[in-house]
Amino acid sequence: MKNKEKWIQKSFLKDKRGKIIGTHMHKIIGPAYEQVIKQHASGVLADIGCGEVPYYFIYKDLVTDNICIDWKVLGSKISYLDYTADLNHEKLPLQSASVDTVLCTDVLEHIKHPEQLFTEMSRILVPGGKLILTVPFMYWLHDTPNDYHRYSKYKLKDFCERNGLSVHSICEYGGLPEIVYDIVWKGFTYYPLPFRKFILPAWKILGWGLSRFNTVRRISLMTKREFPLGYILVAEKQTI
Repeated sequence: MKNKEKWIQKSFLKDKRGKIIGTHMHKIIGPAYEQVIKQHASGVLADIGCGEVPYYFIYKDLVTDNICIDWKVLGSKISYLDYTADLNHEKLPLQSASVDTVLCTDVLEHIKHPEQLFTEMSRILVPGGKLILTVPFMYWLHDTPNDYHRYSKYKLKDFCERNGLSVHSICEYGGLPEIVYDIVWKGFTYYPLPFRKFILPAWKILGWGLSRFNTVRRISLMTKREFPLGYILVAEKQTI
């Protein structure tokens, strides 16, 4: 990664107890992603669609090197990219079987031709290497017009089966409470809906306390299979 010494953690900040702080979505996604990345990241890691490399703080001490690939990141004063590539059309600029881990977080829904990118991610992995991939599912349109797909766990499994990857795990994160909370928050944030000035402060306080209630956690666990906010996939490159 270029400019490693200049990298600053801007999101998924932690408090003194080591818990992730920020928005309600940060508190949902952060711990879920962190647990999986810490468990499976190793060796040379390719961060595909890395943006400003928000998860570098999780994997930096677990890998021997990280290679950052993305479209040119606009509006950023510092570039961390080792390579720029059109992820919709171009091959990844890495040799076959050259990395131990591929990390691709919340990128696949923005790819017009996901089959090609999945094939490329499998190609650059060494046999036995790991793909860590996350996608939203019940989630609003974002980064439009470049928001093309939503994938169920069954489609993610199909991608793996057709590209020489064996599924280690596909885990849902979030459930019905998180979906309802996120929809209301985004609706009142982005539209001048009635009672907005009263709803948003109250909803923010509710989000702060949601994860603290055992009943809410139980509902999330009970509903996340049918109402997932998103998925975290871990797959392994099959050996010949």
